[in-house]
Amino acid sequence: PDPTMWSLPDVLAWLRSKHFSEDVLENFIEQDITGDVLLSLDDLKVLKEEIGILAFGKRVRVLNAIAD
Repeated sequence: PDPTMWSLPDVLAWLRSKHFSEDVLENFIEQDITGDVLLSLDDLKVLKEEIGILAFGKRVRVLNAIAD
């Protein structure tokens, strides 16, 4: 399906398929990140300040996975 149409559970399944840790999934749950929002994430600062992913490496990996 089109990623822009993904629900939160779809995004969580995608994160799990990319082997992200449960703490990253929890951040996405807390912020209600659906597919359309996921695809708009393109900034390390937003991932840190708005989504709450503090580790730089995790933020880079999320952005790289989105770009794939």
